[in-house]
This record gives sequence, C-alpha cells and structure tokens, in this order.
Amino acid sequence: MKRVTLTLVLVLALVGAALAFVGRDKEKNLPPTRTVIMSMKDYTFNDQNPTLAFKPGERVRFIITNDERTPVKHNFRIVGMDVPCERELSPGESREVIVTIPPSGEFAYTCCTHPGMGGKLVVAGR
Repeated sequence: MKRVTLTLVLVLALVGAALAFVGRDKEKNLPPTRTVIMSMKDYTFNDQNPTLAFKPGERVRFIITNDERTPVKHNFRIVGMDVPCERELSPGESREVIVTIPPSGEFAYTCCTHPGMGGKLVVAGR
C-alpha cells in the first residue's frame, strides 16, 4: 500500500511540474496586446524620454529603432524586467522586445551607451 501511495505521489508531482512548464511556454507564445514604437535620436527616446504607463499583465512589444542621421550607436534595456543591453544598434537598425508587464512598480528604460538617455515605465491599475 505504501508503495502504491508513493508511486501515486511521484506521478502527481511529475504531472504538476510538466503542467507548470507548459504554462510558461504558452505565455511566451501569446501575442502582444500592445506595440510601443521607440525612436532613438538626438540622445533621447521619442524626442523627450517619455514616461510610459501600462496595466499589470499587459503583453507589450517594444520596437526600438536607431533613427540617428549621424553614425551614433544606441542600445536599449529595461532595468528590473530581464531586458538586458544587447549589441549597439547602428543608425537604421531595430530591435524587438516582448515583455509581460509585472503586477506593479516603476522600471527604467535606458540606453546603456549614453547615461541620462532614458525614461520610465509605470505600472498602474488592474
């Protein structure tokens, strides 16, 4: 009897773990609910480094483009949301990032190459 119970517990644990991983993969495959275009030019994002507001759980696609007219390179990260700096973007190049907005908080978006170039994402509402 103990052997049957132990086997049943192990099977249920494995099934639970498998379902947890399947749920994560599903979230990654969900389409974004919103697209935000970010233009990097003249050492700003969208001409003024705006504060951007989001709702918790929103899936957002950021399309970041270096729109400089000179050979200035930029990059993009969101501090605290697992969006690290990657390679620098030359003028005309773009990067796409998809994130799920966390339940609450304020997060900085920045250009790692140019300190002071950036703004914040604010999560509010439900």
